[in-house]
Amino acid sequence: MEQRAKYGIDAPGVVRAHFLLGSALAVIAAIGFAWPHRIPQALSIGAAVGAAIVLLYGAVMLWSSLVGKKRVRDRLVAALALSGHERVLDAGCGRGLALIGCAKKLTTGQAVGIDLWAAKDLSQNNPQATLANAAAEGVAGRVAVETGDITRLPFSDASFDAVISMTVLHNIPSREARDQALRELVRVLKPGGRIAIFDLLHAARYTQVLQDAGMTVQDLGRDVLWLLPCRSLLATRSAR
Repeated sequence: MEQRAKYGIDAPGVVRAHFLLGSALAVIAAIGFAWPHRIPQALSIGAAVGAAIVLLYGAVMLWSSLVGKKRVRDRLVAALALSGHERVLDAGCGRGLALIGCAKKLTTGQAVGIDLWAAKDLSQNNPQATLANAAAEGVAGRVAVETGDITRLPFSDASFDAVISMTVLHNIPSREARDQALRELVRVLKPGGRIAIFDLLHAARYTQVLQDAGMTVQDLGRDVLWLLPCRSLLATRSAR
């Protein structure tokens, strides 16, 4: 049987908690409606409404991870306008959704992913899963992965033609560290290169930091994934 790439679920513990809680509330509601003398009607109705809301949000989170993020990935990869010969960095690559999307656009180039592989942020997040996905998508020869912190990238200055990062920066707990990560992305970018970012919560700050670093920033669009406001940004470095 042909292997298919599996890119995982974002915040798997949160998704699991929503489905468990929603299911428990649904059971309470079902018992109340079946045996109204055991559970007050108001409690049964409340449990039913709560179950619907919680299960719906769990479903939205699944859709965002499995469908919505792929659509955004396609937008970001297209914005990088890769010719096929570039060296591309995926900062916080996870199981390779953006990394492999870039690798598919390359011929003689290479896509390099770096991550700390936190399983709480993405289900079964590990380098072996990423490489398996690259093999399943037929781009194993154009993909490499490393373990490292994007606030201290282990790469020399101006070593990448393009950088992509999706739903990573907001996981960095402090503003100072997020700012440092952005400055690191700029540091490793060659003159004339592009950085494509998709994230939630802090996009206005990202724009400011990138502009302060001499980048020209373009808003690629807004989305509501995980019922949270998200933005896509494209930052371009001057060729001089």
